[in-house]
Amino acid sequence: MIATNRIRTLLVLALLLPGLALAGHEKNPLERGLAAYKAKDYATALRIWRPLAAQGDPEAQFRIGYLFAMGQGVPRDPELAVTWYRKAAELGHAKAQFNLGLAYLKGKGVTKDPKMGFRWIQRSAVQGWAPAQYALGILLSRGSGTGRNLPQAAHWLEKAADQGHPGAQYSLALMYLQGAGVDKDEGKAMALLRQAAKNGSLEAIYKLGVLNPARGLKPDSPQAIARIRQAAEFGYARAQYDLGSAYARGSGGLPKDPAKAASWFEKAARQGLPEAQYDLGWLYETGTGVPKDEKKAVEWYTKAAAHNFARALYQLGRHYASGRGVEKDANRAFKLVLRAAKAGFVEAQYAVGVLYDNGTGVQQDYSKAMEWYKRAAANGNATAMFAAGNLYANGYGVSKDLKEAKKWYCKAARAGLRQGKEMLGNPADLDAVCHENSRRTAPAHH
Repeated sequence: MIATNRIRTLLVLALLLPGLALAGHEKNPLERGLAAYKAKDYATALRIWRPLAAQGDPEAQFRIGYLFAMGQGVPRDPELAVTWYRKAAELGHAKAQFNLGLAYLKGKGVTKDPKMGFRWIQRSAVQGWAPAQYALGILLSRGSGTGRNLPQAAHWLEKAADQGHPGAQYSLALMYLQGAGVDKDEGKAMALLRQAAKNGSLEAIYKLGVLNPARGLKPDSPQAIARIRQAAEFGYARAQYDLGSAYARGSGGLPKDPAKAASWFEKAARQGLPEAQYDLGWLYETGTGVPKDEKKAVEWYTKAAAHNFARALYQLGRHYASGRGVEKDANRAFKLVLRAAKAGFVEAQYAVGVLYDNGTGVQQDYSKAMEWYKRAAANGNATAMFAAGNLYANGYGVSKDLKEAKKWYCKAARAGLRQGKEMLGNPADLDAVCHENSRRTAPAHH
């Protein structure tokens, strides 16, 4: 009997063991959901994860939140995403804590709250999630959602950098270059930049190209251009712009090639870099490297002007003033030039003075003309100095004052403006004529 029972037991085990072996390799529900997600079968992934999430599985909750955040298999719903992220975050899920923190920082699906964003990202960083450590370092360096603390910023960036986070390696390298929050150390900075570049940081590849470290790499050297080209070919807009500039100038061992300059400018411009948009507009306006096309020039100036890029605002204003490539509109021209002037572009400051002086696109106002002439003059614009002298000489917008007019003509003459010297009678000794005790006054100018 004993022998018979033993044989039965062995038979039962023999039948069960193959099944047990199969069960040991079967994917658990969470993994099956991930497999469906990777296959872009989001509906199946959601169906698998929902019961797990309801049972309190933080990974499933996080994954469902991500589906709603990205609109994968479900309508995009930032508020529902936050709801699911919060469930997982409160159970200690580091990635959910990080995403919840980002939602608070951006005000996406929840009321914007930088302090709350900082707290959740900090909780994630403490758990060792490198993207959160990097983000925490950046927040501390900027004082976003917390007090600015550069040593602490460096501490968290270093933790993320040690895990191979390229953004953290790059940011920490900049801190070592500048001695911000850490002792200045060019050697460490260069090592971190090389690590970041190796890990795919386009910013680091670019920085290694434009940097001029003690080892002799010059910004315009062929070696620097080779690194800039590498970043440009990977799609880094700033590098594309710099490579275009090198072709435009014929520097860094490259031949002067306006067509290649235009090609690289366009790549950067299409990524939204305002400098590239402006320069591409200028190439179309002048027909350099591309066929001359005023409409395309206006198109690219308009894109750059949307970033409040002062030169583009000014050039766009000039096009509206003249009706080149766009319907003539004097008032719009004035508004664009005024924006450029307020942004600090000196030529535009003088131009605003001229527009007020002549009443072009705006009601004539000599007092405002004088205000803008003086602002441009303070920034070294000699023609504005001469124009201010004319207003004083004729008493437009100010009391007529030939002595004051003479002072402004002298300023213009000393700044090298021929007309200023002519108004003073082309003196052989400018210093003598412009001396405070000189009795010679400026003639009235009409």
